[in-house]
Amino acid sequence: MNRKVLGMAVLAGALVWACGEPAAGLDAALAPSFDRGGVPRQHTIVVNPNANGAAIAATIKEAIEMVEPGGLVQVKPGTYAEALVIDKGLTLEGIGDGSGPVIIAPPGAPTTAVEVATPSPVTIRDLTVIKPGVNGVFGNGVVDVTIEHVTIVAVGVGPGNNRLVRIANNAAQTGGRARLVVRESFLDGGDLGPYGISLQADMDATLEDNVIRRTGVCMFILAFSSSGINADIVNNDLDECHPPGRAAAIDIGPVATQTANIGFTGVVNVIGNRIRNSRGSCLPTTAIRYELYTGRVERNSIVGFLQDCAVPISNALPAAIWVGSIRAFPPSAPVVRFNDIEGNAHAGLRVAPNITTSLDASCNWWGSASGPTSVGAPPGTGTAALVVEPGAATPTYTPFATAPIAGTRATSCP
Repeated sequence: MNRKVLGMAVLAGALVWACGEPAAGLDAALAPSFDRGGVPRQHTIVVNPNANGAAIAATIKEAIEMVEPGGLVQVKPGTYAEALVIDKGLTLEGIGDGSGPVIIAPPGAPTTAVEVATPSPVTIRDLTVIKPGVNGVFGNGVVDVTIEHVTIVAVGVGPGNNRLVRIANNAAQTGGRARLVVRESFLDGGDLGPYGISLQADMDATLEDNVIRRTGVCMFILAFSSSGINADIVNNDLDECHPPGRAAAIDIGPVATQTANIGFTGVVNVIGNRIRNSRGSCLPTTAIRYELYTGRVERNSIVGFLQDCAVPISNALPAAIWVGSIRAFPPSAPVVRFNDIEGNAHAGLRVAPNITTSLDASCNWWGSASGPTSVGAPPGTGTAALVVEPGAATPTYTPFATAPIAGTRATSCP
């Protein structure tokens, strides 16, 4: 991951206002907003328990209360035993001086470590969030959240319905779309079973350049209503996306127990991701399960992921890439190109019965210059099988790449 080194400069100046009403002729919108006993809000607040001043707070919660909407909260290194609710647009960032990280570690097991409860833009960057409860960073409704250079770690959470990053939004109820960017961050489920990034929302999302380890599902993508979801999942490094149950590393479409209204509209692109199963677990059934939507599945590296001991589940059959549905959902229509699909037992690409229009699956590397094998290839040969379920249209898989292609800039087969 790329980590930016933040400067130490802090805007701490504030206008000095006379007591009482604003001077005659002064725009009322420019008048100071007083709270907390007559202290005006500041555009920048520094959190430093060892200092004091007009623009200094002892806790992050206090700083959020003090800062003006759209302002900046900068947190000095240390561990802050707080669960946060961000109810206004702001930027929350750690500022490093070499003395250590900024860690948000809520005491006990609150439902959420950091909750975003405003439609205004919120940016969280350069800090660590310890997740002892259900959610790490959670936004409910029409939120606009950017997470950059953040570490989120699950600690002491048993298996269950919990997530490191979660956005939930039903546009039929809220009337709007959410937005999320997660960039250059590290998420660790600690083998405790939480989802990495869970989007059950009508929204637009960009998930790029992240590292995710030891989660149940690394990324779960699903629209909630007819408003739909658009997501770009780009250049992420995903491994050990399986404890404690069977799942996919990138799971696009309803889970097995889905009961809410399902949005079938959206464009989900899965591009340039590295997906591994380094411990050789039998639990993952697929690396990418693409059950709904349209988009591109391109330039992903899925090498040695699927094990011979993988088994079917209610929403997918074993495959490095599974496209379509066995549950009577509308067909998906991704383009599956320029991927390295190598050394996977069972199928490299498996097409569900409801895919009755031929997919473009050309220019993939299947582990052999001679292209994919057919159904029944012995596991471990290094050559991925193309499996077409009865009733499905055979995808267009020629021309195929004759050498690994995912890491190149090729726009056609060599």
